[in-house]
Amino acid sequence: MKKESFTSKWGFILAAAGSAIGLGNIWRFPYLCGQYGGLSFILVYLLILLFICNPLMVAEISIGRTAKSNCVDAYKVIGENLGLKYSKIWSFFGGWFAVIGTLMCLSFYFLVASWVLYYFLESISGDLMLIKQENLYAEFDTLTKSFSTQFSNGLIFLLITSIIIIGGVRKGVEKTSVCLMPLLFCIFIILGMRSATLEGAEKGLEFLYTIDYKYLGFTDEGYDITLLFDTFTAALGQAFISLSLGFGILLVYGSYFSAKDNLFQAVRHIEFFDTCAALLSVFIIIPAIFSAGLPVSSGPGLTFISLPLVFQNLSGGYIWALAFYLLLMLATVTSTISLFEMMVNLVMAKTKKGRFASVLMVTLLVLCGFTLVTASFSGVLNIKIFGRDLFSLFDWLVSTYTATIVSLTMALFVGYKAMKPIIHNIRRSAKVSDAFTRYFLITLRYVAPVGLGLLLLMAVI
Repeated sequence: MKKESFTSKWGFILAAAGSAIGLGNIWRFPYLCGQYGGLSFILVYLLILLFICNPLMVAEISIGRTAKSNCVDAYKVIGENLGLKYSKIWSFFGGWFAVIGTLMCLSFYFLVASWVLYYFLESISGDLMLIKQENLYAEFDTLTKSFSTQFSNGLIFLLITSIIIIGGVRKGVEKTSVCLMPLLFCIFIILGMRSATLEGAEKGLEFLYTIDYKYLGFTDEGYDITLLFDTFTAALGQAFISLSLGFGILLVYGSYFSAKDNLFQAVRHIEFFDTCAALLSVFIIIPAIFSAGLPVSSGPGLTFISLPLVFQNLSGGYIWALAFYLLLMLATVTSTISLFEMMVNLVMAKTKKGRFASVLMVTLLVLCGFTLVTASFSGVLNIKIFGRDLFSLFDWLVSTYTATIVSLTMALFVGYKAMKPIIHNIRRSAKVSDAFTRYFLITLRYVAPVGLGLLLLMAVI
């Protein structure tokens, strides 16, 4: 079976950026920013991108481009070429953990996608503008308790994703990303400009421009390092979700990426688009929330409970609500196709089946997980593990453990075992200075493992 590939560097960049720019950016990043002091959280997040995530992105894409294999076998291919004795162990923690994490992520991601579709349809019909303020929470609560509504809406997203993936890397993933990403950023910019001009929005902008030193550990009683750890772990977890690190997606996309294209430039473009999307999301939502006089630290309900009230009190609110939930729809699709492609790539390699059959198998597998998560979350099935329903459990395991373990494995593998072939692969398309090699080596051997180890330690404590 001929190995699929992207037609161009920009096809790869937009597909990888589309994977990164999803609900993690538009839904999760703003409420974490509100909870952890605005600019304080943003600064910690940007430092993590520079000193931890950038080298990890280069490493993950390079592993895929070097091995030209799926996320599980890539470690074996490189390990066997180097004569490593324990390649299966690297594959287990770096590959199979990514598969488990991606499957759990898809299982609850389509549940959140069902909420997006529900509010998008409510925006189209105009019903969203008619819900009374005191009933906004009850509206969302009723939705989350309805198995049939959530299941049917999520199933629509699942089928759309499957149809796109059947088209393959070029006609499915790449073509969809190239079409949707420019539209997505146009909506981002328009909404950002409108939000900044709202009456009272300057308070939200001031919040985003001001460092709250408490979240960096500085308090009136002295220095409290636990506050900095809380901000750090929240920002690190968000960075992994936002950039799709530790899910095997970038590795698989790297296997489709031409060895002739400059890897450094591609990574810089992906990070630029992702960071712009995250910051634009904040500049859309936070000033709008301040303008409406709502609490900025209202958490996950910000998008589905607080924002509808903002749109109701906004001139032309119908149009802005429609544009915002369309933005969420597009971002959801670009993310689900990337998660799905990673799984399909693995199934095709392991079963030797064609793309259509592999997509069908992955669809059925994800459908089972999505059904169980929806049934547990809505209360149809009383499934609780560690006191959590399956939605909360999977979200917790993915954001805290699986992506972190995969990234830690990847850093140690490249830092201590596979630095030479990875650097050689990078040098095929870009100049690699001695300074970068040292920075790359130190980050992957020491900085990233310490940061990731702290994240795991905080999770256990």
